[in-house]
Amino acid sequence: MMSQIVGMGCMAGSVVGTFCAVEDNYLFASVAGLVCFEIAAENADTTSEGPGTFKVKMFDKIGTLSDMSIDKMKKLEEIK
Repeated sequence: MMSQIVGMGCMAGSVVGTFCAVEDNYLFASVAGLVCFEIAAENADTTSEGPGTFKVKMFDKIGTLSDMSIDKMKKLEEIK
């Protein structure tokens, strides 16, 4: 769905930039931002009717993510 919508890359960049503004480790901030971006996209996709409603729901979902939903849905494995 995201490949059909103009501005999704810009939105991802904005999310990463926001995370980088509050985290000194830019790699960690970038990964965390993109994880949250993907979770919001997955949540928006389940309730949207098409590209138009997806973009609006994506904005809503990215702004309302909770720690619990991130922990539950993240697909990230930390390697030490």
